[in-house]
Amino acid sequence: MNKLIISLYFLLSFHIIIGQNQKYIKIINQAERLSYNFEFEACDSLLNKAINFSPEKPEAYLLKAKIHLWYFLGSKNEKDYKLFFNLSDSSIIKTDKLLELNSNNAQLIYLLGNIYKYRAMAYGSNGNTLDAFWSTKKSVSFFEDVIDLDSTFYSAYGGIGIFEYALSYVPALFNWALTISGLSADQNNGFSYIEKASKKGKTDKIEYTFHLAKLYDEHLADYTKSSEILSDLIRQFPKNSLFHYQAAISYIKNKKLDNAIVELEKVSKINNPKFSQTNSFANFLLGDIYFRKKEYNKALDNYSIFLTTTKTIDYSGIASLRSAYCYYFLDNVKEFRRYAIKAANGNLDLEDDKFAKEMGLYILGNGFAEESKILIEIENSYLAGNHEESLRLINASIDSIKSDNIFAQIKLYKSSILLEKKKPAQSEQALKGIDSLDLTTAEWVEPMYLVNLAKINYLNRNYNVSREYLAAAESKNDYQNKHLIKSYINGLKRKLKKVK
Repeated sequence: MNKLIISLYFLLSFHIIIGQNQKYIKIINQAERLSYNFEFEACDSLLNKAINFSPEKPEAYLLKAKIHLWYFLGSKNEKDYKLFFNLSDSSIIKTDKLLELNSNNAQLIYLLGNIYKYRAMAYGSNGNTLDAFWSTKKSVSFFEDVIDLDSTFYSAYGGIGIFEYALSYVPALFNWALTISGLSADQNNGFSYIEKASKKGKTDKIEYTFHLAKLYDEHLADYTKSSEILSDLIRQFPKNSLFHYQAAISYIKNKKLDNAIVELEKVSKINNPKFSQTNSFANFLLGDIYFRKKEYNKALDNYSIFLTTTKTIDYSGIASLRSAYCYYFLDNVKEFRRYAIKAANGNLDLEDDKFAKEMGLYILGNGFAEESKILIEIENSYLAGNHEESLRLINASIDSIKSDNIFAQIKLYKSSILLEKKKPAQSEQALKGIDSLDLTTAEWVEPMYLVNLAKINYLNRNYNVSREYLAAAESKNDYQNKHLIKSYINGLKRKLKKVK
């Protein structure tokens, strides 16, 4: 009889523990969805409830930490940076204690991988490079341990994938750190792992799906696919400023500027103060859109808001250069020169800002020729998706162009327009003679010229020739726009893998 009572007691206790755990997980899942919809007060209330319910568990602390990391990345507020580390420290302590009871718990080890993933992001965004590397190494090690325990824990692949991809952008200056840490960097592996986590993973599926959308954009130049994924996320989480902002980027690259305006206006309408830097960058993108639409006063309004509200120097150089161009088109020479000087003030680790400084100095030293004005008008029409206007400008001006650098860019834009119109023969004709020009300031034209030849041969089903041109483009892609050109190369390579 006593044995029966004891058995019933343990069975009842077991069911109570299971029930409590399920209730805790349900609260965490609800809170996580609220966080993705930027309903932070309701989310925090649920997380406090979860902590009161099971104070020994780490998940609520980790989600609180992640939210403060979002706040820091979205506003650069040092208070959020410190709160993130305090909360992530608590998560680590609680996870370690639970692992002492069950050292092979894959879910807990994955959680540690996540904590150090976020710490790496925080350190990296705050310029603490060495700390970022060591947190990355710890994170990857934990994710690898998870996969060793359970090869079907697909979310762990996503964690590794984020680092495989991100580390491929590490400057050569820090290659020693990669070597010492034993970390690997491979964009293609990174994409594949993130895709696997998004499609098959059960944990952090929304996070990896968002990363997948970004990679379809910046890794493969597949802006349509990126937009499709982001549209689905936005349907689920309409108040998420970051999803709207990223959707706008894909629309801009896909030359759907009106769609991008809609998304950026939603960012402005949401106007979450914890994401003030995101709001500022939204004004920068609106400036670019109106610049491409040749609505220069609207462009200047938005560039001005960006330059006066941003808390970082990122893209301030290129925003200043494009402001200078706007003033030039508005016949304001004084402001044109003033902003050409300001173009040197950006983050020189960024391609756009490095170019802005070089171009600003060139303008100040050599003036701004009429040919440069024509090139900008052609480029803006092309990037706005106004191909007929761009072709009209090209045909009206191309015979009068004296500069090899500008002539090559104009011919390249004509080829690209004709490619998008699925006219490969005419596109190839437009490229004639580019390879014989003396390119001193537009060296990026050479790899892009080769990419266009690869695309032309792909359309003509000359697949081996297309592969040869891609290989040549890749070997020469070390100038301005190299990341964008690399994405074109990756996207076409992916298509070529599907054919013989």
